[in-house]
Amino acid sequence: MNRLFTSTMTLALVSGGAVAQDVAIVAAAATSATASQFVETERVLIDSGVFDSVSIINLTETTPTADELADFDSIIVWTNTTPDDPNAFGDALADYVDAGGGVVVAVFANSSTTTDRDIAGRWRGNPEYEVIVPRTGNESGAASLGTILEPDNPIVAGVTTFFGGTSSFRPEVTDLTAGSRAIAEWDDGRILVAVGANERRVDLGFYPPPSTSSASFWDIGTDGGLLLSQALLFAAGSGDCRADLDGDGQLTIFDFLEFQNLFDEIGRAHV
Repeated sequence: MNRLFTSTMTLALVSGGAVAQDVAIVAAAATSATASQFVETERVLIDSGVFDSVSIINLTETTPTADELADFDSIIVWTNTTPDDPNAFGDALADYVDAGGGVVVAVFANSSTTTDRDIAGRWRGNPEYEVIVPRTGNESGAASLGTILEPDNPIVAGVTTFFGGTSSFRPEVTDLTAGSRAIAEWDDGRILVAVGANERRVDLGFYPPPSTSSASFWDIGTDGGLLLSQALLFAAGSGDCRADLDGDGQLTIFDFLEFQNLFDEIGRAHV
């Protein structure tokens, strides 16, 4: 990545913008990629306006290779049916993360107790990839946003309301793998957002399709769309660029001076 592009990306993020990304829904959400679970989630991501493209890969029909996944900056994975080849997919997904890809995993891929409805292969049981301890069951019933534990985390920027609908599917446990940390909770204390030791790994403790897919799913009038899009941006690496431009862990006048230097550099490049 050249310096000018890096500077432009940093300025965009500091000013509240976002760097466009190519992302994909890679899920066993239904037997057909035209089902509402796919297309309504796709619509939410497109309507966010921050992605160059949003693709759909239906895991019940095909198993992408790591090379095919490499076309995307980040992907979101969930299941409510069984993938065609959960072992091969888990291997490919682990290779994708090893190569720097960003992965967001959501209910039920991180919670289902159904055989092979989680992510299998090399992914399964490996804390380098798993965040919420999987295969531990689900809770359901109306629930809302609880405590935001890391309010400065970019995944929850601007998130003030979230209602999971009358279903509000969420993991039964609050257990995380070693090195992972919770970012936000449901109002019953269960995990809503968590980040892995590898920050290219984000887990969402909710089911991604919105209420436009089914009235019992998360309320489209709340901030579920922000959580989805910002989780994908964070996993892609955009979340690493914050207002702490000099990287000293503090917001000081020196960050402003760094901002000025970046701005001047872009100005000189356009003279």
